[in-house]
Amino acid sequence: MKGQEQSANWRTAEQAMSDQNASRLEIVQYGHPALRQRSARVGRVTDEVKRLVERLAEAMRQANGLGLAANQVGIARQVAVVEIEGKLTPLIDPEIVSAKGSEEADEGCLSLPRLYGQVARPTEVVVRARDLSGRRIKLTAEGLMARAVMHEIDHLNGRLFIDHVDPATLHWTIRTTEEGEVVVQPTTLGEALKVFVSARLGGHPRTPPGEGAPRGSR
Repeated sequence: MKGQEQSANWRTAEQAMSDQNASRLEIVQYGHPALRQRSARVGRVTDEVKRLVERLAEAMRQANGLGLAANQVGIARQVAVVEIEGKLTPLIDPEIVSAKGSEEADEGCLSLPRLYGQVARPTEVVVRARDLSGRRIKLTAEGLMARAVMHEIDHLNGRLFIDHVDPATLHWTIRTTEEGEVVVQPTTLGEALKVFVSARLGGHPRTPPGEGAPRGSR
């Protein structure tokens, strides 16, 4: 039954949040049910929530990302982090107040490694959230920060960048040359998702051949 399955998911999330001695959080990939799950609100910011923010930041940095949502580590709670130019911004129970402008840019995701495509996002957003002390705050973000915030809020609502991507622009990053040029391989959404589904079933490597960490993934 759906109700019973949802309760089991929430218990698993609480156990994961309260496990202070757990190993480094593992970022899940496309096909994991948490990525399509709308997260539950946190409400009170406890020590466990603060620790979750710390661990999300650690996992994000280890993966060379710009942001990470709790869904991406299998925890369905409204918690995410974004780090732009060395400034870490926790997002707890975030809500979009307003958004304006539009700009297309390449976007990727740590849960869909090496896959990129053009996504239109607002150039400025205002978000209401809680800080680590539990106070309600209002955050105004522009440019890359706005894009990253919107990307993570999408995650918390069970959405992925592939839901917004221009399919004609989808590509894999294969490697970076010594001159710094990124070598890419065009793909379709259907073919790309087959790679992740096959990987989840154990049939193929997790991603196409490549070198190094994904560039600017979230």
